[in-house]
Amino acid sequence: MTNVPQLPPRVMGALHDSEVMKRHFPMLLRGGIPDVGVTVHSHFLTYLATVGQHLGFAAVAECPVALAPEKTGLGDVRADSVWFEQESLRPVATFEFERFERGDEPKLRQKVENLAVASLATPSLDVAALVYWVLSGSTPHSMESVVAPYRDGFRRRGHQVPGGKAPLMVIKCVMRQAEGGRLVFAEFLRDERNERLALGGL
Repeated sequence: MTNVPQLPPRVMGALHDSEVMKRHFPMLLRGGIPDVGVTVHSHFLTYLATVGQHLGFAAVAECPVALAPEKTGLGDVRADSVWFEQESLRPVATFEFERFERGDEPKLRQKVENLAVASLATPSLDVAALVYWVLSGSTPHSMESVVAPYRDGFRRRGHQVPGGKAPLMVIKCVMRQAEGGRLVFAEFLRDERNERLALGGL
């Protein structure tokens, strides 16, 4: 099984390695992509799967989490990306990728709840990651209410859901506007303070 303390640094190391993006997604670095519909979402779901494959995992996008919804009553949870160990086929990392604009904290909170459900349904997970993208200069007012369900649990469809079990990563993906209003990638930033809050630390 993947070593728990090692996977989050590996994830960030791979995200910071510009070679994967340069080779497979040059449009994110030069030229840019239009901010239309799910264009940014589609590019980064594919990018997350490619990064996972680059690290040696079997990585897929838009992957349902097996949690027997007819028994739990929680409904379907479909992660934006899931990374599986090649030999054991155990899922070890799951990702949610979401846009943030002013007032979108409840939308991010929903994604964190999905990650908590995924971690409860998948004991082999070493990390559950929220990646939210913003335009340069934008940021949530406070992430504490966003990550609180992962620590404290929450109610969904009349059921009390406990907090998540796998370590939570919170990653900000910064985009900036290029010529013609298209978007190019700027940087990934890890939010370790709110990761600690999500796990009950300070």
